[in-house]
This record gives sequence, structure tokens and C-alpha cells, in this order.
Amino acid sequence: MNTTAPTRTPAPADAPTRQHPAADVPAHRSPTYLRYLGGQAVSILGDQVWYVALSFSAVQLASPGTAGVVLAVSALPRLALLLFGGAIVDRYGPRRLMIGSDLARGAIALITAALALAQPSVALLVVVALAFGLADALFLPAAGAMLPRLLSPAQLTGGLALNGLTARLALTFGAPLGGLLLPIGGLPLACLVNAATFAVSVLALWSVRPAAPDGSPAPATAVTGGAAAERPSTHPIEPTEVADMSGTATDPEAGTAPARASIGAAVREGLRYLGGHPLLRSVTLVGLLINLGAVGPLNVGLALVADERGWGAGGIGVMLAGFGAGSVAGNLLMLRWRPAARLGLIVACCAVVQCGALFAIAVAPLPAWAFVATAIGGLAGGPQAVLLSGLTHTYTADSHRGRVASINNLASLGVTPLAMAVMGFAAARLGTVTAFAASASLILVAAAMCVAIPALRRAHLPRPSSPAPAR
Repeated sequence: MNTTAPTRTPAPADAPTRQHPAADVPAHRSPTYLRYLGGQAVSILGDQVWYVALSFSAVQLASPGTAGVVLAVSALPRLALLLFGGAIVDRYGPRRLMIGSDLARGAIALITAALALAQPSVALLVVVALAFGLADALFLPAAGAMLPRLLSPAQLTGGLALNGLTARLALTFGAPLGGLLLPIGGLPLACLVNAATFAVSVLALWSVRPAAPDGSPAPATAVTGGAAAERPSTHPIEPTEVADMSGTATDPEAGTAPARASIGAAVREGLRYLGGHPLLRSVTLVGLLINLGAVGPLNVGLALVADERGWGAGGIGVMLAGFGAGSVAGNLLMLRWRPAARLGLIVACCAVVQCGALFAIAVAPLPAWAFVATAIGGLAGGPQAVLLSGLTHTYTADSHRGRVASINNLASLGVTPLAMAVMGFAAARLGTVTAFAASASLILVAAAMCVAIPALRRAHLPRPSSPAPAR
């Protein structure tokens, strides 16, 4: 008879939180967090250099169609293995997997640089793209699980805003940097620069010591959308208290998922956990709808509008600049403004503004009007993303952070090609304005959900520089 204890699904409840050193210090004044953030920003910069080099090299070696295929191939292992990556993160801990992923990708970049000097080929690009996609399947959920170990609940809003700001700036400057490097040294130089950025990320990760996870299941308080559903736990967890489900002490940097269950069973249990948690489930669905509504217009729709108005590539650049400026402003706003109550209503207001801004892009008669519309959309998207991410981090149990992060990453990354394809098809059949209106309506549905679902409407975060709400 099998005597192994079955894997338990923690009751859908508030995530336990832990005490962090200098928890009252704002995130932008935390040396540990700033080192981590700097390493990640440099890594994102290198990623953009690599993507430019990858697509340009594929065009030079074959054709634009081949470049599209190579870029699509890189996404396949990432999408296929993300959920398994989240389960592995929960078992072994995020920091060591982030370091391992960066070391692996750095080694791949160095090998690619050497091979590209000898004989670059499309086959080489495909193999490297697949290898990077495989590493991403571990890195993305690990990065999602890492933030709550570096920030206290009261620091999350500011920390997430700073994270969004640095990521936006790295994305903005990374692609032009790649364009400058390619004429100088081609693919080999781009790979060397990418490898160097991975080394910077590894050093930054090595220098930080994340807080120990809580090894116990989530508290058994049911989430019903009432007051109890909206209160994070205040039980402080010390490193000496960390233990696995059998009572054996664990490495403070390790994950908290029990090692007895198979990875497949852990993935299924993670899906049940998210599906059974009303607040986390609602946040995920709202984020999915917003992505569905925004990705198509911002990736395909801007080109369609510029083409129909005769604005050319310059018009696309103007609108992208507007969105980038608005996004930076939105994240800067969240560094100062840190709302703690009625967050669902705030997200709903941001979604309504974003909905109107998207439709305004479709009917803008001049590039300047389109710039203003995209800037407003980016401005509204900043607080929206920070608050939704803050709720996810605050209310996810430590034992499930990797899996919840992997599900959210899959929902975000998986919907991108679908949304772009649907946008192009709808614009061809129904017209650009109608396609924009249909996309904006999805964001309006997300706003309605924020108001209609009690757990989301009344959700709140711990206030900065104050203790978390009592149970």
C-alpha cells in the first residue's frame, strides 16, 4: 500500500508575509533592491541587443520571412515549458535558478559569438533561439517569485513602479544600442555584449540575499470576498522557522514546494490553487483581458493607423514615443502615489481611460493627437500594471509564487501572437477603427470586472511605513 502522503492543496487564502530588513525604507532607497534592479536592467538591455542582432542576421542570411520564423521559434520552448518552470522554481528557489539561467545563457552567447565568427548560419540562429527560450522558461517565473523576497509588502508598490520604470528605459535604449553595434561587429559583437550583461546580472544576483520563504501552507482562512479575503497575513517568519512539509529544516533560499510530488502534479496543483483563489483568479483574468485588448492595437494597430493616414514610419515612431513617455510618467507617479485601499476601483478607472485612449488613436487626424492619445494610454497603464502585480505578489502564498508567476507569464506571452493575428484579421475585414473599438471593449470588460467582483473591488495593500492590517 502506498503510504506517501498526498499532495495537499493549500486553502485559498491570504499569502503569509515576512519581515524584511529596513522594511520601512522605500524601495528606491534599498541598496539590495537597487543592486538587483540594476542587474536586471542591464540584462534587459543585452536582451534587446540580441533580438535586434538575431532578426537582422536572419534577414541577411535568408529573408524577412525567415527572421519571423526564427523569432517565433524562440518563443516555442518558453511557452511550452513555462508552467513546468514555475513548479521547478517553487521547489528549488528563484535566486539559484536565475543565476543558473543567466550563466547558461551567457555561455551560449559566448559560444554563439565564436561560431558566428567562423560560419554564421540560419541553423545556428535557430538552435540558439531555442536554447534561450528554454532558459527563459525557468528565468521568467523565478524573477516573478524573487521580488517578494527582496521587498516587504509595504515596499511593493514603489518597488514595482521602479521595476517598470527601469525596464521601460532599458527597452527604449536597448534596440538602438543593438542598431549601433551591428555595423561595428555584427552578430559576434552583439553576442559578446549580451554575455557581458548576463555576467553583470549574475554578479548582482550573487550580491543579494533574499528573505527566507515561509515553508508552511497558506493559512486556512477562506477567501470569500469579504474583509478576511483582503487582509494579508501579518505573521512574521524568521529564517529559523523555515521548514518543509515534513518538518525538516530547509535551505532559506530554497523553494517551499514539497519534493515528493512530481513536477506535473505540482503544475496541476498550482493551477488548482490559482483557480480556487477568488482574488488571484480575478486579477489574472483582468490582466489577460487588458493584454488582449492592448497588445493588438499597440503592436499592429499603430502601423495600420500610420499607413492609412499617410504618416509613414515616422508616425509609428511618434506614437511609440508617446506610449513610452506616458508609461515612464505612470511609473514615476506610482513612486510617489501609493494607494492602499479600493484598488479594484482604481484599476477600473485606469482601464476606462486606457479604453478611451485606444479608440482615440484610431480616429486621430494628426500625429500630434495620436501622440497625446498613446501617452495617455501609457500613463494609465503604469498604475494599472503596478497595482495588479502588487496584489498578485501580496496575496500569493510563498509555496506557489513560481507557479502563479508562470501562469501570469504564460497568459501575457501566449496571448501576444494571438492578439496581433486577430487585430490584423479584424482590421482587414471590418476596418481599423472597428478593430480598435473591439479591442478597447475588452479592456472595458476588464474594468467592469474590477467593479463587479467584491474580492477585487475591495482589495487593498499594506500602507507604506505602517504595519499590515490585523487579522
